[in-house]
Amino acid sequence: MATRAPSTIREHRHDSPLGSWRVALCEPSPALAPLVAALWFGEGAVSYQRDRILPNGQSFLLINLGPPQYLVDEAGQRRPFTDIWYSAQRQTPIDTEAPHGQRLLGVALHPGATHALFGLPAHELSGRILALDDLLGDRVHALRQRLLDLPDDASRFALVERWLQSQPGTALPPHLGEALRRIRRSQGQLEVARLAGELGLSRQRLGGLFKEHVGLPAKTLSRLQRFHGALALLQGRERVPWVELAAHCGYYDQSHLIRDFRAFSGYAPGEFLRRARPDGGSVVVA
Repeated sequence: MATRAPSTIREHRHDSPLGSWRVALCEPSPALAPLVAALWFGEGAVSYQRDRILPNGQSFLLINLGPPQYLVDEAGQRRPFTDIWYSAQRQTPIDTEAPHGQRLLGVALHPGATHALFGLPAHELSGRILALDDLLGDRVHALRQRLLDLPDDASRFALVERWLQSQPGTALPPHLGEALRRIRRSQGQLEVARLAGELGLSRQRLGGLFKEHVGLPAKTLSRLQRFHGALALLQGRERVPWVELAAHCGYYDQSHLIRDFRAFSGYAPGEFLRRARPDGGSVVVA
């Protein structure tokens, strides 16, 4: 069995009052890089009860290789997650709990990848979290079983990459791929009308491409890009640097920044800063 070169896998270990865990992060192979942002494997335990996963425009394949984890809805009801799930692109956060520890392999998919890899209708899945066998059938269970039998990170990542490459995928439409690249390069600060004009498309045609292949409007994806740019600037800060956020992230007044923070995290910026953050994409809730 071929495995990835060690240089493509980086390991991070964490030990603090928040808990103790390790995460192995794997860069995708060149063939998958246009569709896959990253693969990771994490195991360990946290000391807090619940965290909140922040939306970033990506969708995720999540393969549980350990004890049950739980999705928590707005009413506080817990939904167990025990095998393989698909978390679609979304614009609201997700609360999760892992009271017995975790052992999880994940694949972060770029916007548009779900349709390109699996032929699934992005606009019908947007905002949903589903068992992957509901979408692709029972064949996904063999993947999890094989992963349970593998001894190390490299062999697990190699198997998942081969499985992804075996899917009956298609390439992204060229205009859509270029639109996504321009949104990323501009950090979400390129206006949709200008983006459509630069690509020689009507706004209606661009909107149709995003609806079919991405599941989020271009404007929403741009807002998420700006939000995560703001998160990076806020890392380690005790106060909100309003002027710096306006200059670097395209927030022209406090109301727009506060709106996006409340929509994407559930907290105003000042409250968000007072919350512990296990990593760049989540925040401790309880």
